[in-house]
Amino acid sequence: MAVKIGEVTAEVTSDVKKTEDVKVQLRVSFADKVKEMSFKPLEDLKKGDKVKITVEKV
Repeated sequence: MAVKIGEVTAEVTSDVKKTEDVKVQLRVSFADKVKEMSFKPLEDLKKGDKVKITVEKV
């Protein structure tokens, strides 16, 4: 069962089509280890749109 551990709201900085990859970085403090993940959005995003990213422990 997934447990929500946090969320953040961000503003899209440029137009993104649903065929493009969106990359998200997960970093703990200022550690050298950075985990980068990517996904394709289910709909086109425009500059200025607000998105919420939710992190869950699975």
